[in-house]
Amino acid sequence: MKNRLLFLSIILILMNKGMAQTQAKTNFLNKNRFGVGVNISTNGVGAQLAYSILKKSKLIARVESRYFYSDIKDKEITIYRSQMLVNGYIKRGSIGFMLDYHPFGNSFKLSSGFAILFNEINNVVSYKDSVPNGNINISPDEIGTITIGYNLKSSPYFGIGFGKSVPKKRVGFCFEIGFYYTGIPTIKTRATKMLEPISTMQYPVLVNDWYYGNSSDLLFDELSFLPVINCGLNIKLGKIEN
Repeated sequence: MKNRLLFLSIILILMNKGMAQTQAKTNFLNKNRFGVGVNISTNGVGAQLAYSILKKSKLIARVESRYFYSDIKDKEITIYRSQMLVNGYIKRGSIGFMLDYHPFGNSFKLSSGFAILFNEINNVVSYKDSVPNGNINISPDEIGTITIGYNLKSSPYFGIGFGKSVPKKRVGFCFEIGFYYTGIPTIKTRATKMLEPISTMQYPVLVNDWYYGNSSDLLFDELSFLPVINCGLNIKLGKIEN
């Protein structure tokens, strides 16, 4: 009888210990650890999943994704005093892993990480009207087209801002400004028909749907980084600490 009581007591102690460990794990997951968010940035619209590594969310890891796509249809521009039409698309976005460090424990943060960028442009430029040549007019189809392409790959990220991805309350807001270090972008051009001899010329490009003449101070003409402004709404998962 004594042996049975001893065995039963051991079983109860082990069960109580196991329940305590399970409760501790549950409390760990519920206390200021996980958060989700949605954001709008100059590099697309997206969402994120965040995890608080240190207590009071002083160090937070987050995985985020953003995307934006826009078609360009018969957009009129001027190149060297000639009226041109642009057709194509613009694509922006990223998938990245980031770390947010809150050195003072408040909403102020320093961010760094790494992202795969989807930024890409592919535009076909053609003459809008026929071009006179002596007594004849040469049609846009006979003149040909110029295709301008551009894309960015993987890049490190650095930023500064306010707001926690795992907020203290249930809901929080964030604002961040930073940049991806992309290196000087390479712009690829290809010309057809009568324009083919000039296919190796350099066409200064603002990396969207605008084309400019020769200017050394255009955005991305000499810069090796992509600036980004981001704002969003964050929601903490689990229980709220008092």
